[in-house]
Amino acid sequence: MEIPYTVTARKDTGLFNSKIGIWLFLASEVMLFGGLFSGYVFLRIYADYPWPERALPIVPGLINTFILIGSSVTVVFAWASLKMRQWRRFQIYMGITIVCAGLFMVLKSIEYKAKWGHQAVRMDDFTIVEGHTHYGAIMSSGEIQHFHKKDKAKEAAKKDAEAYNKKAEAEARAEAEAKGEEFAGLPEQKKWQAGDYFKANTILFKPDTVQFSLARAHKSWVNDLLEQAGKRQAAFVTGEDVFLYGDIEDYSGSEEKPKSKAERAQEEAEISKKVASGEKTARKLGRNSLFIPAGTPLSYALLKEAREIYLAGRAHNSGTRTAILRDNWKRVKEERPDDKYWEQAPDAQIDSATQLEEQFDEAGNITAGSKVVSIVSTLSFRMDPPQPLIIKRGWVKRPVKESDGKAELKDDTALNAGTEERAEVAPGLLESPLALSVDAVDFRWMAQKAEEANKKPLDVIEGSWIFSDGNKHAGIYRKLWKLHKKRIAHLEQELKEKYGTDEEGNAKRVPTETERYRMGWQDLVHYARVENGEQQVVPGEAGFDDLRPKFYDGFAGPSHKDEEIQKLHAFPELEIPHEKVSMQSMFTPKWNTYYAIYFTITGLHGLHVVGGAIVLGYYLFFSKGLYRRNPEWLANRVEVGGLFWHFVDLVWIFLFPILYLM
Repeated sequence: MEIPYTVTARKDTGLFNSKIGIWLFLASEVMLFGGLFSGYVFLRIYADYPWPERALPIVPGLINTFILIGSSVTVVFAWASLKMRQWRRFQIYMGITIVCAGLFMVLKSIEYKAKWGHQAVRMDDFTIVEGHTHYGAIMSSGEIQHFHKKDKAKEAAKKDAEAYNKKAEAEARAEAEAKGEEFAGLPEQKKWQAGDYFKANTILFKPDTVQFSLARAHKSWVNDLLEQAGKRQAAFVTGEDVFLYGDIEDYSGSEEKPKSKAERAQEEAEISKKVASGEKTARKLGRNSLFIPAGTPLSYALLKEAREIYLAGRAHNSGTRTAILRDNWKRVKEERPDDKYWEQAPDAQIDSATQLEEQFDEAGNITAGSKVVSIVSTLSFRMDPPQPLIIKRGWVKRPVKESDGKAELKDDTALNAGTEERAEVAPGLLESPLALSVDAVDFRWMAQKAEEANKKPLDVIEGSWIFSDGNKHAGIYRKLWKLHKKRIAHLEQELKEKYGTDEEGNAKRVPTETERYRMGWQDLVHYARVENGEQQVVPGEAGFDDLRPKFYDGFAGPSHKDEEIQKLHAFPELEIPHEKVSMQSMFTPKWNTYYAIYFTITGLHGLHVVGGAIVLGYYLFFSKGLYRRNPEWLANRVEVGGLFWHFVDLVWIFLFPILYLM
């Protein structure tokens, strides 16, 4: 059966089937993007923090706008060429359309890359700092060195490793010659691994012991710690014998004759002696038990095996608690046969955990008839020798304090500093500032909090850490802030003269919160040019505004590789102490709601661009046969694809001003 109106249009509506279909599809697309745009508007209006304004580089967005508008024109020309049966022109115009789609995605990729490599920090006093992170390298001496660029950190780590291995090889060769042995080369495990560099937005901790939770130890984190230890010629080993039980028969013998604590300790001691003397002993003591002798190296496989025993013991004790509750309720119900509310009786409301603890006496022995197991939930490993470990700030459960001597990770792993005797060997938290070259300082959130507390924003801002003596770079930021206040004062006067005042004498136009309390990268470059000029100028003087970067400078945002900016030192350094960092992230959806929406909408729009380009590309490269058989049918298809492409263009025309200009 032939389906009507696939090529020719209905006379009453002037539409063919696929055009009706695309209009229905586009209606659903309007609802999708309409919901996203509406959500953005409401989240911006009711945001409880200063919303980012003009945070995206305008030039790539503006170029992409013209690219999509141009592609919408060329796709119409391609359709018209088919209508006029001009295949060569169709190929040219459709090819231009697809090239435009490619250029659009290239510019979006550049923009995305800049965001994913741009560091943002919120301090505990609500100061927002933006910039590019420095890099650090761990030397073989244990010293930490910071560098502005990754290549320099990598090269320094490589040279240090080469020097260390050369010295170690010479010492090993001399030792072998002294013994009259042939030197076969330095073993791999004794070599210091090159290239051990890291981003300076991490925490450095030198532990004596590391305690892993058997229930939650994260595999990739365990393997990361093992890899770091291997690079630094260190190992994680158990410090003492550990016996794990998950079954009552393994733990205390039979139910009729349970073992006492002393008997169990004696049995464990005998097993330890056999292991120490070199006798082979099965690590499995029973169906659900495990013996881990002292000196056993860490591996995730070992933690996984121990986890099975732990879970078996926990399941066993859970069943015991349930049985205790069931027996108690049964007894209470039998004692109160006529009481309809026996569940509310005091002796019916028991704590199963307390009942479980009562299965042990004061000496730690299991009481007769008990069926519980004393389980081990963590395994501790000694780091031999202690070496600095790189921990991502996102791993830690709470800020690490030097006084605590401990770093707790989100999987309940605990890194512990050394004891008083070993404090110098394993001091715990090392100096871990978040080091970066700053290209923006934002005090808007701090000003908002000050106003909520009925305080003067400027007083609170100028009393913040970034201007305090605790910041070794404070002098630079005080100078920048002083110049910024002068510029804003001049801007206030300029707006007052231009727009006048109201009946009460207040200026009709004043600087925005963003202009007043935020120093963006354009401001920092502007002030650096003012300070470093041969003849200093102040706000209001001729030439002051000419030194400010134009909107087209910085194609994808602040460039830390620009030679002029590097010579001016426009982006000052800053080292934020670990305890001052409230949150840190790249400019990703994690940073705030604005970027979550930005990546969601632009990412979804980008998928539409790619999908549309694939369909149009199919028409260009694989439709010559259809053109020869039925050119009108191909023209209809291109028209439908063009309608979708116009919609993609229209969405971007809304996206550009909302996200880039407002």
